[in-house]
Amino acid sequence: MTFRFLQIISLFVFFPWTCQPATATNFHIPADTVFVEDTIIRDVLSVDTIPDDTAMPPTHVADVPLAQEITDTIEKPLSAVPWFSEEELQNPFTLEPNYVDTTLVGFQHYDYAARGGLFYAARGNPGLAYRQLSFSPDFSPDLKTDQYKLYGDYLFRHDSLRFKRPRYVFTDLFYIMGDDREQLFYAKHAQKLHETFHLGFQYRLVNSPGTYSRHGARNANLYFTADYLSSDKRYQALASFILNRLRNQESGGLKNHTAFEENEIRDSVFMFQAESWHRDLSVNLRHFYQTGYYTEGDSVNPSRFVNLGRINHDFTYKRTAFVFEENRPPQFFYDFPRMDSLGTYDSTAVHTIKNQVSWSNFPLSSGRGSFPFNFKLFLQHSHHTIEQPYWIPEDADLFDEEGERIYYSTQENYSQWIQGAELQSDQRRFLSFGGYTNFTLGGYNDEDIHAGAFLNLGRQKSRYRLNMKLNLSSVEAPYFTNHFYGNYVRWENNFDKIQTTQLQATFTLPYLTLEGNYFLLNNMVYFDEEALPIQNSTEFGFFKFAARSFMEFGWLGMRNQAVYQYATTDNFDDFPSFMSYHSVFANFKLSNGNLINQTGIDFYYNTGYYAMSYMPVSRVFYTQDEHRMRDKLLLDVFWNAKVGNARLFVKYENILGLVFDTKPHYDIPFYPIPESMFKFGVSWMFFN
Repeated sequence: MTFRFLQIISLFVFFPWTCQPATATNFHIPADTVFVEDTIIRDVLSVDTIPDDTAMPPTHVADVPLAQEITDTIEKPLSAVPWFSEEELQNPFTLEPNYVDTTLVGFQHYDYAARGGLFYAARGNPGLAYRQLSFSPDFSPDLKTDQYKLYGDYLFRHDSLRFKRPRYVFTDLFYIMGDDREQLFYAKHAQKLHETFHLGFQYRLVNSPGTYSRHGARNANLYFTADYLSSDKRYQALASFILNRLRNQESGGLKNHTAFEENEIRDSVFMFQAESWHRDLSVNLRHFYQTGYYTEGDSVNPSRFVNLGRINHDFTYKRTAFVFEENRPPQFFYDFPRMDSLGTYDSTAVHTIKNQVSWSNFPLSSGRGSFPFNFKLFLQHSHHTIEQPYWIPEDADLFDEEGERIYYSTQENYSQWIQGAELQSDQRRFLSFGGYTNFTLGGYNDEDIHAGAFLNLGRQKSRYRLNMKLNLSSVEAPYFTNHFYGNYVRWENNFDKIQTTQLQATFTLPYLTLEGNYFLLNNMVYFDEEALPIQNSTEFGFFKFAARSFMEFGWLGMRNQAVYQYATTDNFDDFPSFMSYHSVFANFKLSNGNLINQTGIDFYYNTGYYAMSYMPVSRVFYTQDEHRMRDKLLLDVFWNAKVGNARLFVKYENILGLVFDTKPHYDIPFYPIPESMFKFGVSWMFFN
């Protein structure tokens, strides 16, 4: 099937809005159904899901805007559990609740990697390192190691935690079972201990031995959150604790993929005893105090709050360790002399302590601005300690007094300051805009610069919106591209700063969202065919266009996504030029409406390209030009169901492997994806 033909099919499926949709966007909507974002829930009950924002004693008269009155008085279902990110809870213009999803739409996407986007290159098994296939640079400041990109949403991160505010107690238990003893599990819990105090936690487990040799993954993650807001709304504290533990087998890929494709039993790999470990422990505290005072008032002139600004303090401690271990003598991946010829234990640790102090003129009452422009000034200090394995000193002891092996290391320390400012107007208005800038002094990122701006046309809930964004940065290359030490390979580089410019426009329609990006890139660092870092000193462009839609016509529903991207140079990371995902499903009810069913198909496609390989000993994806991967065509069949607060799915992945005699597919050379697999999952939510 040619690329052009697939593009035509994709466009045909993707643009069904030319038809006249039904008036209702969901099937058989009962009169008491409440729409909360993409969630349809019943059991209607009037609930306060957002803290009261009057922020004044009862004797004071609050001037609450109409939008806030609607938010606080609308009927909400008992099972509508709101959640917020850290940023949303501390920024008055983003204090709009998200809600825990209780629908069947997309419930079959069980793999945690899919939470960050459906287009990614997997090593064939949940829990292992993977690579996002949609180009998206990071514009946040401070020291980067780029190691978090390997595991993406398999790791908990503070900026992605969800602070839930249920009315009483909320619990969610989720269990997945698949072929070859694959199991995924999580348990979420959140509850309100007081009107102004909420606690939550989540435990998550991936136990996936894998279909083929050395594909096993065993990951465990845990986080706790605490959310406190004083009764006068002048003090808020958000605390979180994260523990990530990943222990994955490493194989180096297939030795002979041709023999494997003839007989899957012949899945010989390079390494038989190697493992990669990733360990995180981090604590985060964000709190603010609203300075100011109340004026005297009477029945004619009520008291008002004089805002003197908000003082924020953010604290983070984090320790991350990366370990590559192989008990057997080292394989010859590189032509470097080995530091240890008997075995490999590359243990790298990164310690980080951050403190940030900021002042802003954010108003006292969340979501009610008192100034036409709101700004924030901040100063951040961060200290980083990086430990890596190093040469054994001459005549040094190899074992301690207890007979344990001694591993020698080198240590680097960096201390740096980041100063910055942010400006934004009220984003609830039809026209809103804002900008930011920050500058780094000292440390590894000395003289890094970030700046950006945005312009929005249309309110956040409008049917038609246009959002435009500009980002600029001049930053040091990720730390481990400049300095890396291991038993197999070592390098010392002094790359020039990387310059990145992004222009983005997003147009939102009732059934369609279109997004266009242009990146101007200079001095980009990537890993070449020898898995060594290299810098492209020329300036080049990168284009990315994306579209997505979701709609339901009576009992028929469709979800579609498509991405086209193109780089004007070959000396950079490789990405497929075109990717698309299409889901078509039917909704119907049984058992007098008590059993809600959804059955359908998921179709994935991307054009063939020289997929990037993975080097486990240095934890990087690198370019290769020997094996061009064929077009990816995957078809899944699924059935989702909902009974009360319980949801379940049955899914058969890559069903084309049962119909046609197809060769194994490789997202990453040469880690095969299982041809066909059965998956079963169930989620049970409790609201009490």
